[in-house]
Amino acid sequence: MQQQTASREVLWNLSHPFNSIAMYLLLVASIAVCTAGLWMHFRRWAAGKSDPSRLNHWGRRFELIWNDVLLQRGVNAEAVPGRMHSLILWGFMVLLFTTTMVFIDHDLGIRIYNGDFYLAVTLLSDLFGLLLLFGVLMASHRRYVQRPDRLHNRPADAILLGALAALVMQGFLLEALRIHATNDPWKWYSPVGLLVSLPFAGLSETATRTLHFGIWWLHTITVFTFIALLPYTKFLHILASSANLFFRQISRPKGALPHPGDIEKLMETAMEADGEFRIGVSTLSDLSWKQRLDLDACTSCGRCQDNCPAYRSGKILSPKWLILDLRDHMLLAEGAHDRVGQLDHSLLKSFLLKDRSQLPRDEEGRIIDESRAANPLVQRAAKSIGENVTAKIPGEVLDEDVFWSCTTCRACMEVCPVGIEHVDIIVEARRAMALMDGNIPTEAQAPLRAIETRGNPFGPAAERANWADGLGARIVAPGEKVDVLYWVGCISSYDKRKQKIARSLAQIFNAAGLDWGILGESECCSGDPARRLGEENLFQSLAKKNSSTLDSVGFNTLVSNCPHCFNTIKNEYPEVVASAKQFRVLHHTQFVQELLNNKKIEVRGMDRELTFHDPCYLGRYNDGYEEPRDVLVKLGSKVREMRDSKERGLCCGAGGGHYWFDMKVGQRVNVLRTEQAAETGVSLVATGCPFCLQMMEDGSKLTNREETLAVKDIAELVAESLVTVTEVKMPHASNHEASHSS
Repeated sequence: MQQQTASREVLWNLSHPFNSIAMYLLLVASIAVCTAGLWMHFRRWAAGKSDPSRLNHWGRRFELIWNDVLLQRGVNAEAVPGRMHSLILWGFMVLLFTTTMVFIDHDLGIRIYNGDFYLAVTLLSDLFGLLLLFGVLMASHRRYVQRPDRLHNRPADAILLGALAALVMQGFLLEALRIHATNDPWKWYSPVGLLVSLPFAGLSETATRTLHFGIWWLHTITVFTFIALLPYTKFLHILASSANLFFRQISRPKGALPHPGDIEKLMETAMEADGEFRIGVSTLSDLSWKQRLDLDACTSCGRCQDNCPAYRSGKILSPKWLILDLRDHMLLAEGAHDRVGQLDHSLLKSFLLKDRSQLPRDEEGRIIDESRAANPLVQRAAKSIGENVTAKIPGEVLDEDVFWSCTTCRACMEVCPVGIEHVDIIVEARRAMALMDGNIPTEAQAPLRAIETRGNPFGPAAERANWADGLGARIVAPGEKVDVLYWVGCISSYDKRKQKIARSLAQIFNAAGLDWGILGESECCSGDPARRLGEENLFQSLAKKNSSTLDSVGFNTLVSNCPHCFNTIKNEYPEVVASAKQFRVLHHTQFVQELLNNKKIEVRGMDRELTFHDPCYLGRYNDGYEEPRDVLVKLGSKVREMRDSKERGLCCGAGGGHYWFDMKVGQRVNVLRTEQAAETGVSLVATGCPFCLQMMEDGSKLTNREETLAVKDIAELVAESLVTVTEVKMPHASNHEASHSS
């Protein structure tokens, strides 16, 4: 007797041609509705300004899709949500694969759905369908039972979870009824379906067929409804987030803000064309197509909010609601309706909750009353603003303080699993406020004027090198050459406390026998605070001036003890000044690590426990996590990590220009960070940034820990531990390449 080939009848119990015809008609209709929705979204994205920087490096982009979409690298960065999402994703993908195999076999006539392949696919479908159900249960428990602060619920969320669960359960019921009616010889490869079939043991064949027929049509309608509604519900994120990850910014360094082009040339071009000069993001028309895609890609997961220092300290900004409010504004202004819960009904939520610090909270600090945002009159006013396509985003659509609250620490972008670029949108809005409206926080105006008039916010240029008296620092003049050029930075040049960092580095350079120098009066502010505060024109003038100065002297390596200067010179100057010479730029912790590794300096062991505060512009902006820790270990220190460290490190609160102005709302960010440092039980906080040093010392004072929690820069700790060895010296510049190359 010939052995039966493993397979099954695809449309069992549905042999009448009407069923197939009706099914295909519904399929065509659902695809048409889906296509119309996708085209609507595509037109909305395409209406944004061009951004050619996204249309390159195709190989790298497909690699990102593999890592972040298929392997879910970003989503899995958090264990519980990662497991939950992976169960749902891979369950869905396996069931989609099974459906595709059935389509190929039955509809295209390519007989592949049989034999061992059929058995394998059948078994995988059952197992992964069950895992998908577990994932849906986990998501439901998290969303409706645990209810973490970062998640909010809307009808679309329940629809999504319910639809996924319904699809899987309908599939298992259909499989169970077929197994019961046909006594399927391969039923053991459908363990879940077999288990579900047990309650139907006493059901007659006629009743079984009738029930199967009804559930099959219910399942078919559910599937086609799912397809049709994909662009109109949260299901859109399946496509939008994948596209957003594919088109993320990889053309410029991670630490560089978007470059709008030469401001002077843009103004000249606008004047010649009798057009209006515009820069930044003021209205919807200023958003690029990628920024519009950002808004639709958001899955409302709230990871950005959880990691935002502004939100955590009670400021008005929530990166999540920034994106969702802008998305609602975009949809309302362009005439979109609330299709199956597409809108969050949250427009101006950040605006309405400006006094978030005053809202009642539970024992864990979560807001428990947001009733003002639900007030119908307030919502009606918000909607009327949202429908105005020309409304100014900063000031009318959202409160200006939403944008000024940001410390540009990049924590939101670091944790976003779908590649949204919050900081770029925020800084673009600041540019519009600063350059188009002349709107800058009052406290920040004086230092910006000082930078513009004398090149720094602190004092006369003639006093810039006074800190170096007695240290043998060589001031490098145009045409002269050194091996190492030390970029001191404004705060380390003028502030008495921060001068200790500069003097410590000078001692380290001298102990290593380096040929080093400084620019003295020729060094100006790098422009970082100007650019982060939206003063792009001032930043570009400083970048051009400093690049010209750097081009006039010869050196191999530029060392900066300020991560902001380091990041700006390394990552942003080359974009602004294309003719600038390229050279090696190192943060002082990276350079000191090299000196220690090459045995150019020797140190005594400290044998103490301490913690290290990660500067955002060294860590998240430039992935400089291990070098400072390695230096501390080489000093004999045991580093105890804070609750939030490395990629998840909490900002000190000084970034984004906040060193120069105070929001005076909620808690101070540096107080939160100091509390985390104190939790480690150590008596010393090591830093790698003069701004962080200031903020952590202030935090120590504000929490009455001045006597128990000291703060020092890594350069100070190394200088204190130096063992001067005169016979070990780095070769003089004359033994190296004399200058940096173009």
